[in-house]
Amino acid sequence: MHFKTIRASNSNYTIEIPDTCPHCGKNMESEQINDVYDRVAKTVALIFRCSINDCHKYFILEYSVNKTTVDTIASFGQLIQYSYNGFQEPAISENIKNLSPVFSETFVEASIAEAKKLTNISGIAYRKAFEFLVKDFASYQNQEKIEEIRTNSLNNVIDMFYKDMPMIKDLLHITRRIGNDETHYYREFTDIDIKDLKKLIYNFSLYINMILDIKEFSQKTN
Repeated sequence: MHFKTIRASNSNYTIEIPDTCPHCGKNMESEQINDVYDRVAKTVALIFRCSINDCHKYFILEYSVNKTTVDTIASFGQLIQYSYNGFQEPAISENIKNLSPVFSETFVEASIAEAKKLTNISGIAYRKAFEFLVKDFASYQNQEKIEEIRTNSLNNVIDMFYKDMPMIKDLLHITRRIGNDETHYYREFTDIDIKDLKKLIYNFSLYINMILDIKEFSQKTN
């Protein structure tokens, strides 16, 4: 932060402003373009432009107003922090959150990475989330073998603990292979992407939800 003299509501004020541009991240001396004083909210929005030649993007700094006279600002208050975050967290059922907290956390983090176009890491994170969901559900159904499930490979867990559910077993192996593709140097499935991986994970989560709902409502109706 550094001090800068700006003009707002026809008067000059010296205030603290950020040293760097929120767009390019470079140190710059911002150029003030305009100001908007909100008498109801008691805030003033200052419109600036980055001075870096290859940026020149606009941004807004909004400050609270400590005191006012009849028509003007007497003094500025604190800078109001903005967060331009349009990310919508993926819907994860309470069943899944309770069954596999790490899956839920990792899946959200993968979604954030995907929203930021970080496709080199988002696919890997979805693959990791998937493994937690598969192993946590297998552990839920086989309480006496949790340690075996924890230490075994994902491939072996699918073969050993989903063998009595052939369609689900097939779904999990397909998802595993697509997920593994996100971690390898050579991509095997060039016509399949992260959206397909997420779709298959979602299908497995629907199955888990169904099983857990059946158990819950069977207990309630017996």
